[in-house]
Amino acid sequence: MRRLLPGRFLILALLVGGGAVALVVGFQPAWAIDPLRAAAERILTELGAGVVPIALWGLWVAYLLIYRTLALFRRWRWILGSAAVITALQGTLGYVEAGLPLVGTVSLGGDAGAAVQGEGTALGYLRVAGLWAAGVWLLAPSLVRRVLGRTARGSVQAYRRAPVHRGIGWTLGLAVRQAAAPLRRARERRRGTKLARELGSFLDANPAPPQEQPEAPSEDADEQAAAPDSPSAAPEAEVTAPTPEPEASAAPQAARAEAPRARAAKSSERWALPGLDLLAPGAPSSAVTEEHDATARLIESALAEHSVEVRVAEIRPGPTVTMFGLVPGWQRRRRPNSRARDDAGDGEADEIGNRVRVDAIIAREKDLALALAAPSLRIQAPVPGESIVGIEVPNRSSTTVAIRAVMESPAFRSLAERDGLPVALGLASAGEPVVVDLVDMPHLLIAGATGSGKSVCISSIISSLITHRQPADLRLMLVDPKRVELTPYNGIPHLVTPVVVEPDRVVRLLRGAVQEMLRRYRLLEDAGVRNVQAYNRSPKAAEHLPYFVICIDELADLMMTSAFDVEQVLCRLAQLGRAIGIHLVVATQRPSVDVVTGLIKANFPSRIAFAVASQVDSRTILDAVGADRLLGRGDMLFLASDSPKPRRVQGAFVSDEETERLADHWRQHKPIEVPEVPLEELAIAAEVAQAEAQGNEPLDEADSLYDRALQLANTNGQISTSLLQRRLRIGYPRAARLMDQLQDEGIVAASAEPGKPREVLHRPSR
Repeated sequence: MRRLLPGRFLILALLVGGGAVALVVGFQPAWAIDPLRAAAERILTELGAGVVPIALWGLWVAYLLIYRTLALFRRWRWILGSAAVITALQGTLGYVEAGLPLVGTVSLGGDAGAAVQGEGTALGYLRVAGLWAAGVWLLAPSLVRRVLGRTARGSVQAYRRAPVHRGIGWTLGLAVRQAAAPLRRARERRRGTKLARELGSFLDANPAPPQEQPEAPSEDADEQAAAPDSPSAAPEAEVTAPTPEPEASAAPQAARAEAPRARAAKSSERWALPGLDLLAPGAPSSAVTEEHDATARLIESALAEHSVEVRVAEIRPGPTVTMFGLVPGWQRRRRPNSRARDDAGDGEADEIGNRVRVDAIIAREKDLALALAAPSLRIQAPVPGESIVGIEVPNRSSTTVAIRAVMESPAFRSLAERDGLPVALGLASAGEPVVVDLVDMPHLLIAGATGSGKSVCISSIISSLITHRQPADLRLMLVDPKRVELTPYNGIPHLVTPVVVEPDRVVRLLRGAVQEMLRRYRLLEDAGVRNVQAYNRSPKAAEHLPYFVICIDELADLMMTSAFDVEQVLCRLAQLGRAIGIHLVVATQRPSVDVVTGLIKANFPSRIAFAVASQVDSRTILDAVGADRLLGRGDMLFLASDSPKPRRVQGAFVSDEETERLADHWRQHKPIEVPEVPLEELAIAAEVAQAEAQGNEPLDEADSLYDRALQLANTNGQISTSLLQRRLRIGYPRAARLMDQLQDEGIVAASAEPGKPREVLHRPSR
């Protein structure tokens, strides 16, 4: 809109309008004065004195609409509140009559004020009072709440001071306090147990003592100052935390998993988001140089040598590659009867021309690479949305793209203002920032060879999310079988569990995520909404549902452990997770069909391909070639869910120091309660319910599965439920029943910790 009203045009319009008004006022021609007088009389008759505030309100809204469109949505309370106040003022002025120029003595509210009042006198008063109340509420809600609160407190105090009702009020208050006492004690027990569990997991994941600790609740200030600042203080914290009653501790895990969780209030004041100064600044954007001009002339001459006439219309330098936009020229050929016509003296031209075909430019790709001495070229024919053929030529020296430079771009800032998950991917081949919303994707599949930049891409995605979203709005589950890529994020409050490094735990945690997904769908059904954004805005919401992002750094390692279970759980989460705020980011370095299966590929519409070894791998991930020609070190092809062709992007780089600074910011933050997502408890509760539904009759010792389980116990010093699943190719309920039978027979020890292998006490004879 700013281009439609540039500064010079606006000044010129004001000068012309002012000159016209001066001429009309000075000479007062009848052809101009009479229409203006009639228009002024009609406006004063319709609006009265309210024309002034209405005009000012209209100019303010027009200014916001033209120059500050986003502020128009952020300040909707002011716009609607001022409109209600002006309407109420118009109705109030309708009760006053005074003299106005051109129209004489009339109502100051005009016909509009009479319309606001309506026909009935009492109803008119109620209308005007309601508009005043609505306007004041929209403009100053906190002031109205304070006034109403003080009025309510004064009324209650007056009620209590009344001698007649004092006894009734005391009796009702005592009854309410006695009824709420069990609920208050249960809430305190849950809060203490949860605090002890969170403190224990935090100290296990962070052996070093934190620099800041929350102030322990104690009556003696000297004891607070002398509290030990070391991991050894964990037992004391567990002792001081309220312990649950015996019947509560003996409750089944299913009841704990389905227990209602407290609604977490979104409070941006309590959480301090990290500043961009924790990240390293980026290098300035590239500009067109003489080297680029020389390359453009070389492209034109190299194609002209093969009778392909082109013209380089534009040059777009990027951090890794530079895109040259080619406009096809003309192919010249002689007219068939040109010599005969020249002899006859017709004077017609002896040449005709046809446009150069795009296929002719694509066929000279190798000749161009030879002329430019480039390792590889990528031709876009044509560039999406433009009538040019794009040739991407690698730069002699690449530039590192800092993630801070992408986050400081206007595109990312506007995206971060939305209620979504902003991600800074990097810079495109033309140098423009590429930012996406993970909510719109809604899942992302990343593939590439070793060292191509997959783990750095996942780190940049996580850094983008935790920089602009607080833990109350975003929860993360990170899976890192390599144990070194994502473990620096251990200890941040966004994590629902410490970074998972054991493949055996992944399947159970993913099953817990499925149960969390089903629980959220039940909440949406009860509230009558369709997605998590509408649920969080709904007054029927029982709790605030944060986004839940699951990042898996190496899918191939999980598929080798339990291919069927991993594929089944991932596909179910990908199919149903978008509406309730669950999003997946999965990476693999082996994009073969046994890892990236058809079901997984169909449920991940957004994909990123880094440099791969062959065209087969490129087709597996993108359904097209091109990834085999990438340069590596963050050079990627990004295929969005709404894009027909992949886009070349140089990925944003996040150093280890930047990652550590971001993680330290959240670790040193004052601990604040966040919504808990007990994935393991949810998974165990679902498995127990499934086992009970299938029946829990004892296993026959003559069963072949039982005999094979005995053989496994005889050949292994330790045995686990997951081992029985893999070796016997059975489901979890059957394997759990086998393990219970072995425990009843005294062959294996009792479970010290869920999910851990059990020791074989004695080897069976058969």
